[in-house]
Amino acid sequence: MKRRNQTMLVLLIAVFALPPLLSWYAFNYTDLGKQRSTGEHGTLIAPPRPLPAWDLLEQGGTTTPLHGKWTLVYPLNGKCREACLQNLYRMRQLRLATGKYADRVQRAVLVVNRDRNAVTVEQLQDYPGQLTLFPENMDGDVLRSLFELSAGDRPFAEERLYLVDPLGNLMMSYARTADPKGIIKDLTRLLKYSRTG
Repeated sequence: MKRRNQTMLVLLIAVFALPPLLSWYAFNYTDLGKQRSTGEHGTLIAPPRPLPAWDLLEQGGTTTPLHGKWTLVYPLNGKCREACLQNLYRMRQLRLATGKYADRVQRAVLVVNRDRNAVTVEQLQDYPGQLTLFPENMDGDVLRSLFELSAGDRPFAEERLYLVDPLGNLMMSYARTADPKGIIKDLTRLLKYSRTG
């Protein structure tokens, strides 16, 4: 009888003590339950890089400031061809996918070589609200250094998208192969919690 009572007591202690002990072990000595990503689906640029107070050219010929809204930027080095058109489409769809926040997002093509005919009026017809940016009076090496992710990077050959915050800081980069759903999640989260732009 005494042995049976001792066995029951040991089992009772095991039932209550084992789960917390296993949880403690799993938390401290395994990867179980730990996040494998930081929540961003692109590359965070840290610290954010301030961009000049550029003016963006609207399709009608008027200008709008870079600062003040969240801006998706696509650097274009050359004429707007297949990859460029795909990125114009991608930026348009990403903006629309933010839903009620869409009016806080603008889209800009950064024409690296400053060719005023790089993107034609005909190409922009399907993309109302699409802005262009010609970085006048800026040295090419300085411009490239603003968008480099690492030493020796070729930012204008990678077909990336960049995200600029409403204060004009370059803060995120998205690879050509980035999942659009992930970009939308990042954008929506930023727009939801940000009081600027």
